[in-house]
Amino acid sequence: MKSDTCVTLLEKKLSLDKESVIRFLNSVVAGIVEELIEKGEISVKGLGYFKVVYIPFTKAVQGDVVHALPPRKNIVFLTRPVVDSGVLRIIGCKTGLPEKDAEIFYKSLARYFRDTLTKKQELSLEGLGEFTNVDGKYVFVPDKTLQEIVNNSYRNLSAFEIMKQ
Repeated sequence: MKSDTCVTLLEKKLSLDKESVIRFLNSVVAGIVEELIEKGEISVKGLGYFKVVYIPFTKAVQGDVVHALPPRKNIVFLTRPVVDSGVLRIIGCKTGLPEKDAEIFYKSLARYFRDTLTKKQELSLEGLGEFTNVDGKYVFVPDKTLQEIVNNSYRNLSAFEIMKQ
């Protein structure tokens, strides 16, 4: 995560040095990614809900050509209120912060995420993806490497075309 605003906020709230905050943020995002890969979904307070969805084999006919697309998985983001989040547990496990400090970290991070999304500012979570403005819409774009990881079982499948008889 590359946000000086977030780093500065957490430095002040937790009385930590910049390098420790950056290391903790990177560890937390890595934990979020690990849980998303392992469980196929994760709720993040302040952001919303990430889910790995299966897209089955599809075909499209264009004139005499049939375009066949293999099955694949995609990471989607849904804006919805999050009541329960595994992120507090991830913060505790990944940072080793005492429970009180982990709670402060969690609340500060959730508030930062919520404020950033409300203002439709760009937010990059390295390894997970980016919230960015695409053609006038604020969207989540998954990290390319993460997409490759969730599609590992389909890596040897490729789209193909066949001529209709």
